[in-house]
Amino acid sequence: MSSYARSRGRSRGARPPGAARRLACLASFLTRLPLGCHDIEEAARGYPLVPLVGLVEGVLVYAAMLASRLPGVAAALGLAAHVLVTGALHLDGFADYSDAAGAGARGDRALEVMKDPRRGGFALAYTATLLLAKYAGFMAAWRRWPVVLASYLAAAEAMYMVSLLLPAPGYEGLGSLFRRLGTGGGAATVNMAVYALAALALLLQDPLGASAALAGGVAAALVAARDARGRLGYASGDVLGFAYELAHTSALLAAALLAG
Repeated sequence: MSSYARSRGRSRGARPPGAARRLACLASFLTRLPLGCHDIEEAARGYPLVPLVGLVEGVLVYAAMLASRLPGVAAALGLAAHVLVTGALHLDGFADYSDAAGAGARGDRALEVMKDPRRGGFALAYTATLLLAKYAGFMAAWRRWPVVLASYLAAAEAMYMVSLLLPAPGYEGLGSLFRRLGTGGGAATVNMAVYALAALALLLQDPLGASAALAGGVAAALVAARDARGRLGYASGDVLGFAYELAHTSALLAAALLAG
């Protein structure tokens, strides 16, 4: 079963107030950063702040890329850092959903394929292709930190977009929990404000590269949402992982093609 289908235990100890705690819980859930908070409900309430988690991921990955002056080595370091920082959480969801998409499965059959712990040929082929494309994107973004950060901002926001565009699953899971606790009331407004400010900061640094990356991420999120609507009818955790990885890679490649 996907790691998206497993929640983590609640944290113990000191609890920072409000938004800071929720952001820490969200980052702790979506990454492997040891932030000492594993309260899944607080993470879901912090979901509107997911663009900030994306920026942190981007900073860490780009820092790893700076360890080499060779574009190919820097790209390899970026790819390794991507896996380490995210814990391959989103890649797991991408692989599960790719299996169902590659097999042309829909409805209950698609859900059955996604829950199967065995990796099918489609999951392996799609994930290998994704990683190759991601490597090429990192190589093209060598020494362009706004593009790398924009790709992670786009990936994080893609998950939130898909959660807004699609209904929650009919069963209790992470997709339904995050949609219920993280998108209602004024949560979407908070998310858009955080995303807009982060995007503006990157656009001021690299207008062409950042805009291409962000546009690529939005396009990928819409593609993922449309496919999931027809295939499942809702946004499960695996769908969100698929959207994240597709948006991240699309953002890197869009910047390489349009602003290289």
